[in-house]
Amino acid sequence: MSSGTGRISSPAWTLSTRANQFPRTCGVLLKFPNVLRTESERALATVRHRLGRNTFRFICETHLELPPQPPPACRTLVLFAHFDLQGIVDPYVAYYLKALHELGATIVFVSGSPSLTPESVAPIRSFCAGIYTRRTLSLDFGSWHLAWCILRQRGWSLDHFDRFVIANDSVFGPLFPLEEMWSSFHDADMYGAAENTQLVPHLQSFFLAWDLNSRTRPFLNDFWNEFQYVVHKGTVIWRYEIGLSMRARKAGLSVKPFVSAATINSTYRRSSTHLWASRRSGRNNGTLYCWDGLIEDFRFPFLKTILPRHNKPWDVSMAHLRDVIEQHTSYPYRLIQSNVDRLGCGTPSLPTSVNTPPAGGTF
Repeated sequence: MSSGTGRISSPAWTLSTRANQFPRTCGVLLKFPNVLRTESERALATVRHRLGRNTFRFICETHLELPPQPPPACRTLVLFAHFDLQGIVDPYVAYYLKALHELGATIVFVSGSPSLTPESVAPIRSFCAGIYTRRTLSLDFGSWHLAWCILRQRGWSLDHFDRFVIANDSVFGPLFPLEEMWSSFHDADMYGAAENTQLVPHLQSFFLAWDLNSRTRPFLNDFWNEFQYVVHKGTVIWRYEIGLSMRARKAGLSVKPFVSAATINSTYRRSSTHLWASRRSGRNNGTLYCWDGLIEDFRFPFLKTILPRHNKPWDVSMAHLRDVIEQHTSYPYRLIQSNVDRLGCGTPSLPTSVNTPPAGGTF
């Protein structure tokens, strides 16, 4: 495993499938070295891992090595997955990490961008216990698995913590104090920000948490120890995002979302202001089709980054994004605007304003 900012030499590997979701018209050039581009190369990487079980060969750079022991006062462990087309830790990500850190979390940060700029890493160093980059396979679950392997190699275990979390940078937030959702996580084993009913009811994986007890510790140990890298995005979603909730229920764990699919459906299915929510897709995924209602009615702390970045079926609602954010939350809108200015694809769906404050500044 590398140390400092050294690079491990290895064959070409792949960027996350998330990179393939961005059309070439974005004007963003991928210049990461040693990137696997073909499906056969990605498939070979999965075979090599299954044979050798050497997850550490995925590491590209170590910006901050995990200490031998976790901080004794930080009883929440967060594995945070990151990806950026330009190899940058965006200010909105630093804002999110700061909020997690203020909850008393120990954060292990793994980026699927093989080479992060040192300038963008500097603002998050004080929030993280470890910072790594990797050659990406199996989307965010691959990053979480690498973080798991690193902490186990360093001698850490779930016995050091009271709560375990996996999170990623696919959301802007927290839009409201994270303690509000955090304090609602009780009387269950597994928690999530939102429930999705696509294919099978499950908790969306952009924020999942477990209270660590005699049931959840062996469950999580088994899940991550048995993890296998796969090539296709659909397989990752079915086997791991959807499969994680299914596996938890099968193991007898109680599961609790901050906002359930039933609540979203009963609240918005007849709402004239959420006509798109009456469609099947809207009922399945409220974080996309009822994003404004979740913020206004439930103080939902996250906004999916795909909403303002891309013109999709929900683009008509994006005209109201700034008003919703500024009227109902204290979240710095400049963080959304600057990220969309840098990464947004196609025709901008965000309204621009001469009064938009410049990006950056303190949080």
